[in-house]
Amino acid sequence: MGAARRVRELVNGSPFLAQTTESGWTLAQRALRPAKRKRYLASTDTVRLMIGSGPSKREGWLATDLIPSRPDVMLLDASEPFPFDDASVDRIHTEHMIEHVDHEIGTHMLAECARILKPGGRIRLATPDFDRVVALATGVPDDVVELMRASNERNQIDPTRLDDPIWAVNRLFSGYGHKFLYTESALRSAMEAAGLAEVTRYEVGESDDAEFAEADMHGNQIADGWNRYQTLVLEATKP
Repeated sequence: MGAARRVRELVNGSPFLAQTTESGWTLAQRALRPAKRKRYLASTDTVRLMIGSGPSKREGWLATDLIPSRPDVMLLDASEPFPFDDASVDRIHTEHMIEHVDHEIGTHMLAECARILKPGGRIRLATPDFDRVVALATGVPDDVVELMRASNERNQIDPTRLDDPIWAVNRLFSGYGHKFLYTESALRSAMEAAGLAEVTRYEVGESDDAEFAEADMHGNQIADGWNRYQTLVLEATKP
């Protein structure tokens, strides 16, 4: 057995070691953050921020995540003050991220987005649509049946139950680490309460802002059609 594998097994088998290792890793990511931010800001006149980027990468955008997956991704914890000055960011894109935090943290996150956006700056936010998720439980639209079945199959649901929407509904509410789903009206109100204005709904992949062209990439991780059905997209402007 290789030494590295043995160390991983020891860490995984000990809650104390796992916590210590994670804490050390987080401290290291925090230590790297100023240099990553400085390097990105020096490379552009238009500051574009991805929050909760996951594996997604886009030229000209600074990818951030709670758990950076690549060296170019900067640590950002949505529950903390964002490491950016007031009115210093032009565009923010956050896709299928806000549902992974409690409502209180989501409220804080939106307030921080409004704080760091420049006047006239815009945010594009995508998240599961509560209303469309609930609608599945009362009747799956004909053009969504096969998409839902495929999603159930990908998640290894009993083959005899693939047509039952309850599995998809429960996944979207409580699977994948989801904590809070928004209706359009609830998310719109939260964005406006944070100080954002001109809140407008778009479909996945559509925008009147060229900066957000081809910004939505969650469909690359799940089936594109299924993503388009279940996703709510709102854009808003900093007055």
